Amino acid sequence: MVRTKKIKAVKRKSERAVLWSVLFLFLLYCVSMYWMTGGLCMFKGLLGIPCPGCGGTRTMLLLAKGDVSGAMELNPSAPLLFICLLNEIRVNYFKNGNKKTAGFLLAAGVFVSVIVYAVRMSMYFPFKEPYVFNGQCLLIKFLRAFHI
Repeated sequence: MVRTKKIKAVKRKSERAVLWSVLFLFLLYCVSMYWMTGGLCMFKGLLGIPCPGCGGTRTMLLLAKGDVSGAMELNPSAPLLFICLLNEIRVNYFKNGNKKTAGFLLAAGVFVSVIVYAVRMSMYFPFKEPYVFNGQCLLIKFLRAFHI
């Protein structure tokens, strides 16, 4: 009995250490990306083009305010991915549901998101927010530094 309590205590301690390490690394990532590119998105910060999730946070905020048309204009696949991720959390962490179905729904959500991204990039890039080009990206800085 005492031995299992000690094992559980050590396990909790190691889980907390991993959590704090991940939190620290994420904070380090955020600070370094913001310092290098002026933003937090690695895709846009490195390549200058928006990622499939671009506008997702603003979409969720607009949905929370009740502005459905504004949210769908920014990123129509963000609510679908958000629902899929919530379902994935429900199934994997709360053990309530089928893992295969959750995985399939998440894969379908990612597939739809990539299709929507391709269509919107062909229609809006680089003129309409959030599909604008980032001229301060690391790729452009690198090319300018080496006169390529």
